[in-house]
Amino acid sequence: MNRNRTVARIMLLILVAALFAGAFATSALAQGATKRVGLVVHFSNGSEHLQIVTVPAAANALDALKASSLTIEYADSSYGPSLCRIGADGCPAGNCFCDPTAFWAFWTLNAAGNGWDASPVGVGAYTPKDKDVIGFSWSGFDANFNPTVKPNVHTFSELEKLTPAPNEVPEPATLILLGGGLSALAGYIGLRRKSR
Repeated sequence: MNRNRTVARIMLLILVAALFAGAFATSALAQGATKRVGLVVHFSNGSEHLQIVTVPAAANALDALKASSLTIEYADSSYGPSLCRIGADGCPAGNCFCDPTAFWAFWTLNAAGNGWDASPVGVGAYTPKDKDVIGFSWSGFDANFNPTVKPNVHTFSELEKLTPAPNEVPEPATLILLGGGLSALAGYIGLRRKSR
């Protein structure tokens, strides 16, 4: 009888430890492992693509674009990656600057969330923060080579309302910890019943 109580207490301690470990592991996985970035893409026909992507915390703007549902082409160079094509607009990667009149302009939403700033660096050198919004527009340019077409302004909160939320899939570690906790609970209940 005493042996059964000792085993039951050990099982209870294992259950409590598993639940605490699960809470800490889930919290650790949630902190900084990924980020969400808003995308606004303005095409030459006036249509736009709006999407929120989930990417690793260290992902750059090109990584965010590659994580979208869009078809893109880019070319690597000594200056970093150049964005060649998004959807039907642009050039193939093998001839990235085939159109001398237009290019893919890269924008960042300003801190106030009411306008776009042309990015001073390329898509491979810019690392957006969690809930930042980045924009792309197929654009001509002025005499100083500044892009002339901006995307429509959409804040991250607007994008959350306009784009469907992805289905959240639990992390594998969370599922394992949950299964372990349930197994320990089942074992504890079984031992309680035997000791009566």
